[in-house]
Order: sequence, then structure tokens, then C-alpha cells
Amino acid sequence: MGRPRQAILSPEKIYRAALELVDEFGDFTLPGLAKRLSVSPSSIYHHVQGRPEIINGIRSVIGADALASGDFFTAGPDWQDRAAAWARSYRRALGQHAKCIPLLVGEAVTDHATLGIYEHLAALFVEQGFSANDVVVAVTVLDNFMLGSALDVAAPESAWLADAEAQPALHAAFADASLDGPRSDLSFEVGVAAIIAHLGTLVPQA
Repeated sequence: MGRPRQAILSPEKIYRAALELVDEFGDFTLPGLAKRLSVSPSSIYHHVQGRPEIINGIRSVIGADALASGDFFTAGPDWQDRAAAWARSYRRALGQHAKCIPLLVGEAVTDHATLGIYEHLAALFVEQGFSANDVVVAVTVLDNFMLGSALDVAAPESAWLADAEAQPALHAAFADASLDGPRSDLSFEVGVAAIIAHLGTLVPQA
């Protein structure tokens, strides 16, 4: 019997299977991943070196999907519009895989797709004349806020079940509020606008 023309496994197939497991269970194991792929654990090691590589592979899959569907490059015309669009696009992509975020933040970014996403943001600030220090801070603060907001996408709409007697202010606010959309989306827009307004003070004045 001849060998199959295509390999049963590939790195991307492994990454996507691991992503499915994390979406379902919040984590993955190599034995669980092998079972999902109907292969032996040793077969996986022929294609990837181990858990850290798989986690970065999960990030690369999310990043590639985000680049394919997000509006990272065309929003505008102002840099503020483009920075906000970057945060919205990446938040939307990560919000679909919120259980992955705790895994992703524990590993440095090495994959080209995700580095390309952050390169676009850094270049946007460089174009405005931000110093190197301010570029690092700007990218970090938008990243931190976007990651937290992406986690909030998966949170309950009523995230704080306050008691009327023990937490009267919080309870009353949630009881009386009639928000014009999902709590997480409205809060994200307020937060990203505030961050970008502050970043505007870092633009060198002519």
C-alpha cells in the first residue's frame, strides 16, 4: 500500500484542534489533543516541539483569522480612528476565543501573523512622531485594555450580582440601568475613547 499523498497531521491542524479544545474546556493536554486528532502523542511531536509552540500556534491561527476578517488597515482617516478600529477588530477576534486569553498572555509573541498585527499598531504611533518609550506604552495600554475587554465579552451581562442591602449602590445601578446595547460593548467604547484621547497628548506639537 502506498503512502498517503498528504500527511495526516500538519502544524496548523494541530493548532486548530488545540484551539477547539481550549474553546471547549479552557485548556488542552497533549494526550487530549492526540485523542482529538486520532493520533498518538508521539505523532504530534513530529510536527511541533511541545506546548509552548502549540500555544503560539493557537495565537497565530487567531491572528491570521483576525487579519482575514478584521478592519485593521482601512479605517480612518485619522490615526485615532485607525487605533480604535485596531482595538475593535482584535477584540472581536479574541472575544470569540476568550478562554484562550489566559494561555496566550503567558507566552511571548513570536508568530508572524500576530506580530504583524502589533507592527501595524506600532507603525501607526511612529508615524505620529511618538517617542520609542511612548510607542511601547501606547501599544501596551491598548493591548491590556483590549485583552481585558475581550474577556468581558464572554462574561455574563449581569456580571455583579449585588445584594440590595449589602451593596445598595451597585444593586440599584444594575436594577435601574437601561443600557443602549451590551454592557461590555458600551464599556469598551468608553474605555478605548479615553485611552486614545490620552494618547493624543503624546503627539509632538509642531
